[in-house]
Amino acid sequence: MKKLFLLALLLFFGISFSQINTVETKKNVTENPQKYYYDYLEIFKKDPSKLSQEEMNQLYYGSRFIESGYSLSTFNDDYDEIWKIASRKGLSKTKALKILEKAESAYHKAPMNIEILTSMVNIYDAIKEKAKAEICVMQNNRIIKTIDESGTGRSEESPICVITAGEMLNFAKPIMMMGGNFKQKDLKTDEGCILTQYSNGSASLFVKCIGCFNF
Repeated sequence: MKKLFLLALLLFFGISFSQINTVETKKNVTENPQKYYYDYLEIFKKDPSKLSQEEMNQLYYGSRFIESGYSLSTFNDDYDEIWKIASRKGLSKTKALKILEKAESAYHKAPMNIEILTSMVNIYDAIKEKAKAEICVMQNNRIIKTIDESGTGRSEESPICVITAGEMLNFAKPIMMMGGNFKQKDLKTDEGCILTQYSNGSASLFVKCIGCFNF
């Protein structure tokens, strides 16, 4: 996957990034959600390239402190009926049309969810809605870029930052699959966040889940 490839490059070259300020992000979106979330969201829906990286950070990570109306548990409840079908390659137009209404409802409520965005691309491709599929691709790519640039993953001070436990595991998989002595250690929690170190021998990766307690 692209994000794992980019992660490997970051770890190799040791590029440094400014860390996501969780306290400020939460304060902004809690005190002024219209300015720091909904206004950015409207731009994101139409053309995510128009958001600066700072605005994208605020939108993406701030989304964990906003009640979306579509939680992780709801996603799991809908998995067999919608997302398992939508994630398949070669999705037929007939099946896509059957799940379209429910899928779009979830997408509009939780547009920061990578799994939903990927599924919506498949659905729109199946029903020949090229423009909508392209928007979802742009949104998905912008989120991946935001995650990739959130930190190096090499230390507690510069972890890769995500917003779901599932995304944490996606980054941990390469280390898990190395064999040997895989270890997982939760280092600290604050502002509803979890910082975890994944290690296997000399390989180590730090991943922070922002707002992971806000489902």
